[in-house]
Amino acid sequence: MKEHDFEQLVQPHLGTAFRTAFLLIHDYHLAQDAVQEALWEAYQSLHRFDERKGTSFRAWFMKIVTHRALNLVRRKKPTTEITPDSIGDAQSPLESVLQQETEQQIWRVIQTMKPVHRSTVVLYYYGDFNIAEIAKMLGVFEGTVKSRLHKARKLIGEKLNEGQALRGNAEMGVIAND
Repeated sequence: MKEHDFEQLVQPHLGTAFRTAFLLIHDYHLAQDAVQEALWEAYQSLHRFDERKGTSFRAWFMKIVTHRALNLVRRKKPTTEITPDSIGDAQSPLESVLQQETEQQIWRVIQTMKPVHRSTVVLYYYGDFNIAEIAKMLGVFEGTVKSRLHKARKLIGEKLNEGQALRGNAEMGVIAND
């Protein structure tokens, strides 16, 4: 395959590839490295891709991206907090601030998850992959993907509830001391 043909094949998927890598790694430059490594690996092993096996090129390529990103996560030092995408203009300023705060709290929880849970959440909610595609990408059963999503949702809910309880107690302390 010529380089130009390969470029046309991967071009539609580069945005999703970078976004997925960034959401897994939380580092712009390492995400670029992960995508670059994935591109090289995909180019080198393109002869092994077989559409007849029921896997789309997108899913096959994103599996490579995910594995490269997870490899970098394992080698990487702890990260600093990232901010979620900006909120739409349809909300009031108060709603926008509350929504942003909630998203930041969710991101903090996602960042503390084990890489297997974080990758599943990112691929499902931000990569727009279905459970079957994620299972193929990660080399696990669909039930495993579902249980990881369930555990991640439960963890997010628990952490958000803990945060609300702490804020409520702090507010009560302020009121009691006034």
